[in-house]
This record gives sequence, C-alpha cells and structure tokens, in this order.
Amino acid sequence: MPDKVSLFATCVLNNFYPEVAISAARVLNRLGVEVAVEPSQTCCGQPFFNSGHWSDSAKLVGKFVSDYSGCDTDIVLPSGSCTSMIRNHYMEVCDQNDADSVEDISTRTFEFTEYITQKLGIYDLSPFKSESAESINVTYHESCHLNRELGISKEPIALLGSLKTIILVNMDQSEVCCGFGGTFSTKYPEISTAMAEEKIANVKQSGAEVVTASDMSCLMHMGGLMARKNLDIKSLHIAQIIDLSMGMDDKK
Repeated sequence: MPDKVSLFATCVLNNFYPEVAISAARVLNRLGVEVAVEPSQTCCGQPFFNSGHWSDSAKLVGKFVSDYSGCDTDIVLPSGSCTSMIRNHYMEVCDQNDADSVEDISTRTFEFTEYITQKLGIYDLSPFKSESAESINVTYHESCHLNRELGISKEPIALLGSLKTIILVNMDQSEVCCGFGGTFSTKYPEISTAMAEEKIANVKQSGAEVVTASDMSCLMHMGGLMARKNLDIKSLHIAQIIDLSMGMDDKK
C-alpha cells in the first residue's frame, strides 16, 4: 500500500502561488505517495496569532482540528512557518476540549522536506532525475521558522545537493532573516525592507540564477524586491526546484 498524506496548501499558496502546491503534490506522487486535499481547508491561524488576536486564531485552530481530527493520515505542508504554528503554538490557543486532538494532529504534521527525509527516509533524489532537465545555479535561504522553531536545516540542503541538475551555491548569511516575518513587514516596513536589501545583496553576490526556500512567504518578500530592482534572479519554492529537476513528464 502506498503512503497517503493530506496536503495542506496554506493560504499563501492557495491565494497567490497554487503552482507551488501542485509541484509539492507532484513530487510526492513521484516518490510513491498518494496525495489528497481537504477541500474546506483555509488558514492555519498564524496571522491572527502573531498579531495578538488569539481568540480569532482559536477559531481557525478549531476549524483545522475539525477538518483533520477525523483522518489518520499524515499532513504535509510546503511551509515551515505554518508547520511550526500547528506543532508549537496550537496548544496555546486551542479549546481545552480539543487538546488531545491537537496533540494527535501535531504528531502527524510534517513540513514538505521533513516528510521526504524523515518519514520517507529519502535524502537522495538522484534516482528520480529527469534526463531533459537543464542545470541551474541555485542558492538556499533558510527560513526562520523552519530552522529555529522546527530545527530543520540539513534536510532541504541534502535534497537540493542530491539533484544532479542543481548546482548548489553558498550564500553568505543564508540563515539570517529575510525581513518578512508576516505582519512584521507591515508593522515595521522600513526595518523589513532594510533586512530584505541585505538578503538580496547576498543572493546577488552568490551568482545564483535562482533563490529557493521552504517558505513561499520569504520568497514572495525577496522576489518582490528583486523585481523592483530588475534583477534577473528567480525565486522558486524548493518543491518547484525538485519538480523541475525530476521533470514533469518523465516516467523514470
């Protein structure tokens, strides 16, 4: 029997970057995983939580619990920040009657690269390579929630490094925040922009054609600034990078 997961696309992907969720599903399929999507999924509640509106966040937490407590499959998210919200903060705002369900859901919730490496046990993606994919220079940005709150750092780099069509180039201060921080970017736009400027300078200095990360919110922030600077550098989610390297139409 193949592994089965429910893909939680996140509101950022659902509203702005659905192609990332499609890439994540396609990659998981290629790795032998059957992917389903809960059609009523919305937001994990993190924006409200980070803004201090815990009662509003609790309503979305309750909905998430209602959506996923009835299933026994793992839940995969192409986002370190949303995964961290569920695993590290749901218990703080959930209805106490839902505490057992939150604890159960937390043990079944995985970030995309974490699921591939730690649950499937796959660190080498070279057997799934596409014969037609072109080589590209890629640099990796470590998103804060993924690294600092989930402790996931080596896993995405291992997967990228195993892709034969990816030339992984180092970026100075790859672990430093890009400045987005969700509502931080709207509350403190000057600081947020200054942090993004430093990050983009390091991306440019790396010489990479593409900057990737495990959180599309970071890439949205960096991509917007790079577009305003007319830089010929793409920002692609790690699921898209893996998808491109595997080849969308290859059967191998």
